[in-house]
Amino acid sequence: MLGDGVWKGRLFRWCGRLGTNQNTSKLILRPKLRINRDDGGVSLDLQLVNDAGMTVWVEDATIVLTDLDAIWQTSIPNGQARHEIRQNVRANESLELSLAGAIYDAAGRAEGRYACFMGVVVRCRVGEEWFNKALDTYRVEMTGLEARSLHRLRWYEKKARPSDRPV
Repeated sequence: MLGDGVWKGRLFRWCGRLGTNQNTSKLILRPKLRINRDDGGVSLDLQLVNDAGMTVWVEDATIVLTDLDAIWQTSIPNGQARHEIRQNVRANESLELSLAGAIYDAAGRAEGRYACFMGVVVRCRVGEEWFNKALDTYRVEMTGLEARSLHRLRWYEKKARPSDRPV
C-alpha cells in the first residue's frame, strides 16, 4: 500500500498531464523516408509517425533535389517540388504517402535511371503554432517513378575535392 503523500504526488503529476496547458514545443512528429515494395511495384514513401498526445495537422512537404545526374529528361528540371498533404495525423497514429511523383517532376520527368541528393522539409501545425521538421539528406536513385535505392548521406560520404585527396 502506498503512503498518502506518494499516492497524491503521483495523482497530481498524472492529472497535470491531462490538463489543457499542453506544451506544444515538444512536438513528436517523426518523418522518415523508406522504400516500399508492394504488389510488384516499388515506391519512395514518406512516413509520418505522430508520437505526441495530440492531433497534428500536416500541411505539405517541400522536396529539394541537388546534384541531379540524369541522361535524358522530357522537361527542364527545377530541382524542387511541393507535395501538398493537408491531413490530420491523430495521436499515436501514422500517415504514409508516396513522394515518387513529386521527385519525378522535380527531376524534369527523367527517362531511364537518375540519381540525386534530396532534402525534405515537412511543415505541420499543432493548435496555432507552425513547425518545420527537416529530414536528413538522402541520396536517391530512381528509374522513372520507381525507387531503386535510398541512402542517408553521412558526413564521410561527401564528395572529396582534389585538394582533400592524399598525395
